[in-house]
Amino acid sequence: MAENIALERIEKLLDEGSFVELGAYVSARITDFSVKNQSEPSDGVITGYGQIEGTPVFVYSQNRDVLNGTIGEMHARKIADLYDKAMRSGAPVIGLIDCGGFRLQESVDALESFSTVLSQQMACAGELLMVSGVFGVCAGGMTMVPALSDFTYMVKGADMFVNAPHAVTDDKQIALSYDAAAYQNEVSGQAEVLETEDEVIAKIRALVRMVEDEEYGSCDQAELNRYVASGCTANNADARALLRECADNFDFMEIRPAYYPEMVTGFLKLNGILVGAVGNAQALYDEKGEMVKKLPKGLTAGGCEKAAEFIAFCDRAEIPVLTVSAADGFAAVAETEKSLPKALARMMSAMADLGEAKVNLIIGDTYGSAFVAMNTKPIWSGSAMTFAWDGVKVGMMQAEKAANILFAKDEAKEKQAAAYEANQNSVWSAAAHGVVDNVIDPKDTRKHLIMAFSML
Repeated sequence: MAENIALERIEKLLDEGSFVELGAYVSARITDFSVKNQSEPSDGVITGYGQIEGTPVFVYSQNRDVLNGTIGEMHARKIADLYDKAMRSGAPVIGLIDCGGFRLQESVDALESFSTVLSQQMACAGELLMVSGVFGVCAGGMTMVPALSDFTYMVKGADMFVNAPHAVTDDKQIALSYDAAAYQNEVSGQAEVLETEDEVIAKIRALVRMVEDEEYGSCDQAELNRYVASGCTANNADARALLRECADNFDFMEIRPAYYPEMVTGFLKLNGILVGAVGNAQALYDEKGEMVKKLPKGLTAGGCEKAAEFIAFCDRAEIPVLTVSAADGFAAVAETEKSLPKALARMMSAMADLGEAKVNLIIGDTYGSAFVAMNTKPIWSGSAMTFAWDGVKVGMMQAEKAANILFAKDEAKEKQAAAYEANQNSVWSAAAHGVVDNVIDPKDTRKHLIMAFSML
């Protein structure tokens, strides 16, 4: 009965009948202190391999019912060995985490083996997909495992923390009302939280299918040439709706949606080509297109950090990137002064390092240094292409503000502002200067993106 929950999770995750267990007869070697001299098959973690929609994957699943869910020497060694096998094959590794911490009776033996797990994870970075699912407890040093993974999903009600909340001494609010899932979902951004175990498992399966199963030219003629719905183009304050409309089968997989939602990150396919997307959002809309929440206007430090991490993953995984820009300057908040320059630098450096195709799409007014951060081709280096919707404004700043500076004493300031708008902020002016490669009709966006990624 003790192993059932760990095995059940694996069987739900993998294609039926595909799981092959490794190290089934490995057991703990300790007899010290309160641990009885007894055999514990699998030593609290089931490891092996199987398939997700035909894609080979390695998987391990922990069980807190075995030796109180603790990590010992052999437990950690089994996981490290799994990463080693995955490194040789290039198959993804999925960890289903439910762990009560380190086994005190094994002391440095447990710690040394666990350090091998972390070492193997770092060696696998960029070589294969690593995903963690947190189902129960993930505490102390074990939190480094999801942190070193590419993507982490967490069940609502699960616990993930470095120090137990009651041990936090400098923040009474955390000690009294800490909600691990909400904190990791919205504040730290370390995990995306879903309601149930089944939802977490379904999301991991969907992610593997999205990232690992790529087939260029998979769309039929009707799907290839379909227009973007006119209703979605009106809501250009949120890139999510557009990305869904542009994606094959309307399937846009957003990554960490609750973490700095003003910066949108996620995956879509364009005629079978896997693309990472980074976009701006000034508001959230429901499925009916009605605004449900306003977001910070302009780029934020947290949003740029989020984008930098995602772009870095795309670079490691050799995935091209699409940016969808409507960056109207910088958010006027205290965090901007404290952290934004460094966050911007990280985001732009990540994009400059990206060796894959890069396509820009400007769907909303974008001004000043925010335009540079989201769109400038020289900073990006390599192959790049920039499209802009007809009617958007691209320039140094809003015409009214520019006129107040340039023509402060001019009685015809409004007329001067109109002239500045036409000459400096028009998308056609940007195209005339070679900053924009092509001005397109919004309804043709999907077709232009498919052609661009096919050619770059």
